Amino acid sequence: MKRFRWNLPPVDDDALASFADSIKASLPLARLFFRRGVKSYETAEAFFTASLETLPPPSLFASMPKAVGRVQEAIRSGENIMIYGDYDVDGIAGTAMLSLFLRERGADVSYYINNRFEEGYGLSMEGIGAAAERGVGLIITVDCGISANLAIERAGELGMDVIVCDHHEPAELPDAYAILNPKVPGCTYPFRELCGCGVAFRFIQALAEELQLSAESWQQYLDLAAIATAADMVVLSDENRTMVREGFRMMQQRPRPGIEAMLSLMNARSAELTMTGVTFGIAPRINAAGRMGSAGKAVDWLLSASVAEAKEHAGELEELNLLRRRTDAEMLKRAEEMVEGHFASFCSSIVLYDESWHLGVVGIVASKMLERYHLPTVIMGSSKELVKGSVRSVPGLNIYEVLHECSDLLEQFGGHQQAAGVSLRPENLPAFRKRFDEVSARVLNMDARQKELVVDTKLGLGEITGNFMKSLQRFSPYGVGNPEPLFLTEGLQCNGSPRLLKERHVKFTVRDATGKRLEVIAFDRKDIYDALKESSGQSFAMVYSLELHEWNGRVEPQAKVRDLSVESPLRRVP
Repeated sequence: MKRFRWNLPPVDDDALASFADSIKASLPLARLFFRRGVKSYETAEAFFTASLETLPPPSLFASMPKAVGRVQEAIRSGENIMIYGDYDVDGIAGTAMLSLFLRERGADVSYYINNRFEEGYGLSMEGIGAAAERGVGLIITVDCGISANLAIERAGELGMDVIVCDHHEPAELPDAYAILNPKVPGCTYPFRELCGCGVAFRFIQALAEELQLSAESWQQYLDLAAIATAADMVVLSDENRTMVREGFRMMQQRPRPGIEAMLSLMNARSAELTMTGVTFGIAPRINAAGRMGSAGKAVDWLLSASVAEAKEHAGELEELNLLRRRTDAEMLKRAEEMVEGHFASFCSSIVLYDESWHLGVVGIVASKMLERYHLPTVIMGSSKELVKGSVRSVPGLNIYEVLHECSDLLEQFGGHQQAAGVSLRPENLPAFRKRFDEVSARVLNMDARQKELVVDTKLGLGEITGNFMKSLQRFSPYGVGNPEPLFLTEGLQCNGSPRLLKERHVKFTVRDATGKRLEVIAFDRKDIYDALKESSGQSFAMVYSLELHEWNGRVEPQAKVRDLSVESPLRRVP
C-alpha cells in the first residue's frame, strides 16, 4: 500500500521557533516558509504581498533600449513585423501577446510558428524564407532564437533584423539586432527564471513606458503571462509568483473572450480558476494545436476579437485535444503491453519504439510511463527514416548526461536534466537501448528507484483550524519551487467504514487520539480502500495536502491523501 519514501527534511529548531515568533505564526506554518527558503519577516511579507510595483525595471535587460527603439522605428515607418513563436503554450501565449499589443499601436504585424513535424524547434530556414516572401523587415522571436545562429545570419543576409526574446541557456550568441534573455552574459536583470512569454511581457512593459502609455496597456496581458508561466514549469518564486497571482486574479474577475470560451467548454467557472485548471485544462488544449495540427489555431483563439469567434476557435482546440487524448491513450495502452517483455532484458530503464506512434504525443506518454514505473523513459516513433522521441527522467538522474554517454549512437539530442529529445538511425536502436539501460543502471541508486514524498511538516488534526486554512491558502499559487504543502499525521484511525467511489477512489473519515476528525479522499487509490478494510482498527500514518471542500452549503477542510502506511513511516534525511 505504501508507495513512496517519506522524507521530512530537518530544520534548525531554535531558528524556526524564533522565526515563528517574529511572524506570529504556528510552528507548522513557519516550517512551510522555511521549506521555501523564506526565513525572515521581510521575505515572508514579500512572499505574500509583493505587487507589480516591485517588479524590476525592464530597462535592466541587456539590449532593451535598443530593442524598444527598433520597434518604435518599425511602427513609425509601417514596416512589416513578424512575431516568430515556439509551438508550445509559452511561445503561443507570447506570440499572441506581442501581436495584440503591437496591433493596438497600429503596427503591421503577422506571426509564424513552425510545423513541429516538418521544421522542428526554433527559427527554421523555411520560416525565414516565409518572412522574406511577406516582405518582413523585423522579426521578434518568443521562446526561441537564442541558438538559431544560422537562421538569424540568413535573415540578416535577406535584409531583416531579429530581436530575440528567449529564456533558454545560451551557448554561442547569435548575431541578432538585440537579445532579451536574462541568462545571457552581461545582462543585469536580477531574475533569471522568466519563461519566454515572461520576457515578452517585460518587453511590452518597456515599450509601453517609452511610449508613455497607461499601466493598463501592458498589465492587461498578465493573464497570458500567467498561463505561460504556469504551463512552462518555471520556478514560481519572486516575480513569476507575482505575475501568476495577478494574472489569475484577472482571469477570475474579467476573463478575455478566448479564456471565457475555453472555460465554458471545460465546464469551469472563471471565479474558481486554479493552477490545476490551467495546467491540466487550458494548457493541454493550447498544446494540442501544435501536437496534432497547426499551433496557429491556438494563436487565432487568443487573437479572437469577439465571443463568437473565440467560441469557434475554442471548439477547434477542444476537438484537437480530444484527438490527442484518444491518441495518447492508445499509445499508452500499447506501451504498457510492451513493458513486461522489455523488463526481461532491461530493468533500469524503459526504451520503447513503435513506428506508428504519433510524435506529437510521445512526450506525454513518456511522462505517464515515468509516473507509473519511476524509471528513465524513452518513447519513440518514426520520422523521415529516423527514429525520434522524447526522454523523461527521475529526480536525481541528469538525463542529458546519460544521453551524452550514448551520443555516438545518436544523430541529435538536446534538453535538460529531466527532459530531452533524441533522434537516431533505426539500425542503432538496439545498441542505444542497451547502452541507455547500462548507464541508467550504473547511476541509479536504490533510493532513486522509488518515488519520494518530501513532507513539509508534521501536523496534528487539532491544528487544522479556520485561521490555519486561511493562512495556508495564501501560499498558492503552487508549482515548481513552491509545491503544494504536504503534511504528515501519525496515530490515526478510520472513523467508520471507508467508501469506494467509482471502483477507483476512496473516501473516509479519520480521527486521532483526542477524537478530532477530518474528512479524507484518496484518488485512484483502491489499494488504500483494501488496506483499510483488512486492517480494521489498526492505527496508521498519512501524508496529505489540504483543501476546502464545499458540500450542502458547508465549507470544511478535506485531506487529499498522497500515501498511507500502517507501519513506522518516516525516513529522516540526515
